[in-house]
This record gives sequence, structure tokens and C-alpha cells, in this order.
Amino acid sequence: MNNNYSINHLMKNIINDLPCYLVFLAMISISACSPTGSNPTQVEMSDLIGLWNSSENKGAKTDVIYTRVTSDGSIIEYDFDGDEVDNGLNCYQIVSGSVKNIGANHFLVSVDMHANKQFEVELELLDAGNALKIVFLNPDNSAMALKSEIWTRIADETLLDNEPSCRNN
Repeated sequence: MNNNYSINHLMKNIINDLPCYLVFLAMISISACSPTGSNPTQVEMSDLIGLWNSSENKGAKTDVIYTRVTSDGSIIEYDFDGDEVDNGLNCYQIVSGSVKNIGANHFLVSVDMHANKQFEVELELLDAGNALKIVFLNPDNSAMALKSEIWTRIADETLLDNEPSCRNN
């Protein structure tokens, strides 16, 4: 009789605690199956590799810009000269630089494309890595943002392979 009571008591406790066990198992399963790099607050260089639509709105007009980040940390900006903002030729102004992870989602960008040759940005991945929020930090106070942009990943990385450079014109 004592054994029946113990088994019944044990089964009753397991059934009562079953929701807690299921939640615990689900949490373990989710954490074990989550891909690395899926945490938007932990951006790595490998998350940046590819072609991004980095176009900017200037009032009611769009400045068409694409930015490529390569595995060696190179950054290449393709600014379409024939858009409604630049009103130039049907070609791309191409400038380059580098990007380096300096820790805690902060990256140092060195470029030939802007008056300030180096600037620090804070990055956050959005939309499962298909979008990137870029916060341009104030050089005098890195806790203060100057502006932010959202870039979207371009699936077809060959998009600009045959586009003309303005250097050739």
C-alpha cells in the first residue's frame, strides 16, 4: 500500500509540474538551435559581408547608394550619379575604405568618401540580418548619436558587377 501511495504521489507531482518542465525543455531547445550571430546586439564582421542598399532620402528625393562590405574589411560605396539628387551621368561614383570591429557593436570606418576620414558607428542587425541599423556616433561623446540610417541587404550581390564607373566617363 505504501508503494502505491508513493507512485501515485510521484505521478501527481510530475503532472502538476509538467508545464514547468515543458517550458524549461523549450528554452533549452531554442537556445541550442538558435544560429550563432542571431543576437542583434552582437554584430560581427561576418554579419556585414555583402551588398547593402544604403540609399538616403533627401527631402522628397532619393540619393541612390549601395555599399559593399567584403570579408577582408573593405567597404566600397557606389553612389549613382544619375539619380534625382545628383542629376549627373548614368554611372556610379565609387569610393572605398575599410571597416574594423572595435568591440561592443562599435565599428571604426575609415573612408576616402567623406571629409571626416574616420568615424565610429554603432550597429544593430534587424530583420534576421536582412537590415542593418547604423548609428553615427558623435566623436566628442560616443554616447550621443549624430544620426542613424537603416540599410537593407541586397540578395543579388552581382547587381553592380556590370554598372559603369564615372571614372570611365
